[in-house]
Amino acid sequence: MNTTVTVIDACGMAKVPALLLSRPGKGKSSLIRGLAASQAIPCEVVLGSQYEPAEIGGLPYLDPNGNGVQREAPAWAKRLVEAGTGMVFLDELTTVPESVQGPMLTVVLDRLVGDLKLPDQVRVVAGANPPDHAAGGYDLAAPMANRFCHISYEPTVDDWLHGMSTRWRTLPISRAVVASTERTSATVSAVMGFIHHRPDLLDKFPESPEERGRAYPSERSWDMLARALAYVRADDQPAILTLAVGLVGEGAGMEFVQWLQHSDLPDPEAVTVDPSLVDWAHERPDRLWAVLNGVVTLAAERGTTEAFRKAWKPLGAASDAGVQDFAAAAARTLATFRPANAKIPAEMRKFETLLKSAGLLSEDAA
Repeated sequence: MNTTVTVIDACGMAKVPALLLSRPGKGKSSLIRGLAASQAIPCEVVLGSQYEPAEIGGLPYLDPNGNGVQREAPAWAKRLVEAGTGMVFLDELTTVPESVQGPMLTVVLDRLVGDLKLPDQVRVVAGANPPDHAAGGYDLAAPMANRFCHISYEPTVDDWLHGMSTRWRTLPISRAVVASTERTSATVSAVMGFIHHRPDLLDKFPESPEERGRAYPSERSWDMLARALAYVRADDQPAILTLAVGLVGEGAGMEFVQWLQHSDLPDPEAVTVDPSLVDWAHERPDRLWAVLNGVVTLAAERGTTEAFRKAWKPLGAASDAGVQDFAAAAARTLATFRPANAKIPAEMRKFETLLKSAGLLSEDAA
């Protein structure tokens, strides 16, 4: 349960929609209520089977001020807006009629309830039964399924005993962390490095109908994975694996985690300070790509003139070591993040011809 709590927490902070999957009666609602209570934020549980479409998507009414038909948000949404924070759990997502599923998906994906926009601090989690326990339900279409992190929830006997003893008021402490610029750059570079290594896994639409309601790799889901990974520790392998499998599917997710473990990528900040940490001339291509893009991402995240200047050192070192193609690709990206009025670093001049031809460096600036 600890990993489940951590992953839901990380998804919430990363603004990645989470879909909690378990058989009926496993305590999904209790888990979400407990997580909200542990963070001292309000929680609203919306059971799809107990609501009409208008009670989720908003009740239509004619605006007296002549603004046409508006949608009055339900009370639970107004309470969350008034609180400015909280958690909403939309359960039974795949076992309700499509007329109800549509408004529920709008809440999850667009954060809209009627004409009301939920605050950014409100975390939205959906709940559903696995396909083999959703008789008579409506499975998610592949494009919708691809927008979620699919999290399987199977509490153990010990989890249940602990919940009973505390009346479900306490949960294991989340291991999720606040994303730093360093961690964000590392996770982005890791995902980019893996895709450079396995470009065929960037977008792999599921072939069989039963797989289309589950997680699969796409440009969107890899981006969500890079964002969500920034909110878990680099050594938290259970959470990393759960996020990867939950967002890009079991095959691609497990391969990514194995690649990540064997790559042992250096910290982008450490490489920025000391480029000699990397053996540029003999490094594997996928690692080169990941390291250089990690350096660029770190500079972009920080957005300062100093970060921009320092980021050129590793690029220059890579170019000097004979891997100009990799360095040039990173240089084109880094040049687009040049702060206003930032001077041209000496290392950047090594790419002067390239950047001029790409329109990223003017004659005056050079």
